[in-house]
Amino acid sequence: MKNFKIFGLILLLFAGLVTSCEEIEEEPTNPLTAEAGEEQEIEAGSQTVLDASQSVNSIGQTMNYEWKLIEKPQGATVATSNLDKPAVNFSADKVGDYVFELTVSYQSWTSTDRVIIKVKESTEARLVASAGEDRVASLSQEVPLSALGSINELGGAMEFVWELIQKPQGSLSQIRISNEAVTSIVPDASGEYLIKLTVKVGTKTSFDLIKITVEQGSGSDQQPILIQGDITSDRVLTDVFLNDSDKLDYLVTKDVIVRGAKLTIEPGVRIGFEEGTGLIIDPSASLKAYTLDFNNKPIVFQGKQAQKGYWDGIQLLSQNPMEYISGIEIRDAGNLGYGLKVGPQTKLFLNFSKIQYNLGIGIWFDDSAYIVEFKDNTIRENEIAPLKMPARLIASLVFENQIQNGPIQVTDGRIFNGLDNSWPNFNVEYEVLTDLVVYNGSNLNISSGTKVNMAENKSIRVIGGASLKLFGQANSPVKIEGMSKEMGSWKGIYIENSQNNPSSILYTEIRHAGSEPIEGQEPATVKLGNGAYLKMSRSLLAQGRGNGFEAWVDGIRLEFKENAIKGHLGRPIVVGAELVEYLDYLTVMEDNSIQEVAVDGFKPLIKTNGEIIWKGFLSQVPYVVRGQGKNLNIQSGMRIKAGAIIKMQPASKIEVKNANGSLGYLAIEGLAGRPVVIQGTNSTSGSWDGIVYSTNNTQNLIQHAEILHAGRVVPNQVTAAVRVNHLPQGSLVMQQVKIAFTGLHGISINKDFRDLLKTSGLVFEEIGGEEIFAWE
Repeated sequence: MKNFKIFGLILLLFAGLVTSCEEIEEEPTNPLTAEAGEEQEIEAGSQTVLDASQSVNSIGQTMNYEWKLIEKPQGATVATSNLDKPAVNFSADKVGDYVFELTVSYQSWTSTDRVIIKVKESTEARLVASAGEDRVASLSQEVPLSALGSINELGGAMEFVWELIQKPQGSLSQIRISNEAVTSIVPDASGEYLIKLTVKVGTKTSFDLIKITVEQGSGSDQQPILIQGDITSDRVLTDVFLNDSDKLDYLVTKDVIVRGAKLTIEPGVRIGFEEGTGLIIDPSASLKAYTLDFNNKPIVFQGKQAQKGYWDGIQLLSQNPMEYISGIEIRDAGNLGYGLKVGPQTKLFLNFSKIQYNLGIGIWFDDSAYIVEFKDNTIRENEIAPLKMPARLIASLVFENQIQNGPIQVTDGRIFNGLDNSWPNFNVEYEVLTDLVVYNGSNLNISSGTKVNMAENKSIRVIGGASLKLFGQANSPVKIEGMSKEMGSWKGIYIENSQNNPSSILYTEIRHAGSEPIEGQEPATVKLGNGAYLKMSRSLLAQGRGNGFEAWVDGIRLEFKENAIKGHLGRPIVVGAELVEYLDYLTVMEDNSIQEVAVDGFKPLIKTNGEIIWKGFLSQVPYVVRGQGKNLNIQSGMRIKAGAIIKMQPASKIEVKNANGSLGYLAIEGLAGRPVVIQGTNSTSGSWDGIVYSTNNTQNLIQHAEILHAGRVVPNQVTAAVRVNHLPQGSLVMQQVKIAFTGLHGISINKDFRDLLKTSGLVFEEIGGEEIFAWE
C-alpha cells in the first residue's frame, strides 16, 4: 500500500541523516519488494483476488508468499483460498474494512506490504467471475479455460482477461488468448499454475482464481477432480478432459448437498459417483446443466461402475426460479429408488435428456412438483418404472418423449386445473395407484391404444363439471383394467354433475371393476350419478363383480349405442325407466350372472316433446321392473317395439293415464314372429296386476303381444290382465294378442265403453275368470 511505503522511506531518510557522520558496516541490499496491490472495493458476499504478482525479487529467484488478515469488522466471517500463494481468493459477509498484510521472503530477506479491501452493502444485480474448478492436468496436454459460468446481472457486455500469476520455474507456458471467455493453456512443466480471471462490465470488476496442478510424470493416467464436500457457493463444473469424452471429469466420493448456491455444469462434463453416494440440490440452491450439443457433448451423471443402483441418484429440491436442464444423462442410479427425484413445489425444465439404466423409478415427481417443459426425453430401462408422478402432470408429457420399459405410475390422482388434460399413448401402460378424481371443469382425454391399470379398490370419479373422454379406435381401443387382472379388483368409473360437459367413451374396453360400490348399494363398472351426461358407443364392459352399467338417478343424459356388456356377476344394465329409450337394440349382453336389464320405475314416464320408445334387444335380454318403483306409470305417449320382453314384479302394474294436461297412451307394437312379451318375474298365475288404461287417447294399441301371469286377485276388486278404466273419448285396439295364466279376468272394461275396445285375433289360455269381463 502506497502510504505505508512513503512513511517507511521518510524514516529511512531520517535515520540516514542522524548516522551520516558515523561509519557503518555495509550490508547486502534486500532484493525483495512486496506489492500487495491496489485498494479494492467489493460487495458483501462477492469474491475478489488478493494479487501479489507485482512483487519483485531483483535477483530473479522464486519467493515465498504469506498473507495475513490483521484487521476486520467485529463478527465478520472471511473465506479465502490458500494464503501462501501469490494470489488468493477472498470474500466476506460484513460491511467494513479488511486489512491484509503480505510478506514475501527469500532466504533471510523479507518484505511486507498491506492492502485494504473495503466491503460495502450488496446490490441485487451481481457480477461474479467464475474461472471453473481447480484441476489436475497432464503434461503437454491442452487444458481448457472457460469463463462461461460467470454471472452477469448488470446487463452489459462482459470483458475478460486471463493472467498467469504463477507457474513452475522454467516454464514457458502462456495462456493462448488472454481476452476471450474460452481459451486454454498447455502446461510444459510439472508444478502449479495459478491463473487469475478478471471480468469487467462497465466500471464493475470481478475476479476469480483457478489452480492447475501438473504432477511429476503425469500423463494419460490423469485422475478426475474429486468432489468431497458440500457446495455452498456458486460453482461451475467444466469439461476437464476435452479430448477424452468418455473419461470422468469429476468423481463424487460422498453425499454432496448444494446449499444456497448455483451449481452450473457445462457441456461435455462427465460426473461419476462412488457407490452409495448422491447429489442433493437443496431448496435454497439451483442446478443448471445445459447443452445444445446433446449428441456430442452430453452432461453425464453415472456410477463409477456401470451397475444399476450403484449410486443414490439426484434429488432436485430447489425452490428458486426454474433453471434449464437439457442434454443430461442419468444412469446407474437408484440405490434410493430413483434416478432423479423432483421435490415439493420444485419446477422442472428437462429437454433432450436420457434417464436410463437405473434401479427403481427413472424420474419420481413429488405430488406438488411442477413441470415447466418436458420434451424430447428418453426414459427407458429403469427397473420398476420410467416415471412416477401425480395425474395432473401427465398432460405435460408431449408425444415427442420416448418412454419405455414399464408403466407410468400415477400417484396423486387429482386433476382440477379446469383445462384439457391429455394422456398420450407411449406404448407403455399407466398404473393408477390412487383414486383418480377429475373435477372443477377439467377434462381428462385418453387417446387410442392407451392402457390404464387401476390399483386395488381404486376408482375413477368425474364430478363437478368435469369430463372423461376415452377416444379409442376400432383397431386400437383404450383399455382400463385392474392391475391384478382379477374380476372385481377395482371399483369402476363414476360420473356425476357434468354441467353440459359430456363424457365420451368410444371404442374402450373396461374390465375387472366392481370391488365395492362407488355410490349407492351395488357395485358397477360404469355408474352415473345425478346430472351426469355420457355418450358411450362401441365399447366393452367385462369381468365385473357387480353390475355392468348403472344409471337410475335424476338429471341423467345418455347416448348408448352398440356396446357390449359381458361376464358380470350382477346385471348387465340397471337404469331408470326414463332412460330405457336410450338403450340400443344392438347392445350385446353375454355371460352375465343375472341376464336381465333392471329398470327402476320410481318416476312417472313423461316426455313433453315426442314419444318414449322402448326397444327390445337383439339378444332378447328382458327388462325387469324392480325395486320400490316397481310400477310403470305412463303419463305421455309411449311405444314398446317388437321383440321387447318386460318382466313385472309381483303385485306391480303398468298404468297409462292422463296427467298435467297430457294425454297418456301406450302402443305395444310387436310383429309376427317377434311379439312383445310382458310377463311376471315368475310363472305363477296372477302374480302381477296387469295393464291399466285410464286415458282418453285414441292411440292405445296392443298388437302381436303376449301378456302373461297378470290379473292378480284382489278382494272386492275387478282385476284383469288388461283393465280399461276410462275411455270416454279414446279407444284401445288389441290385435293378435295372447293373454294367459291370469289370476282373474283376461280383459275387463266398463260396459259403457265396450264399443271402444276393438279386438281381433285374441287368444286366451288358463284364464282365472272371464276372457272379457264388462263391469258396471
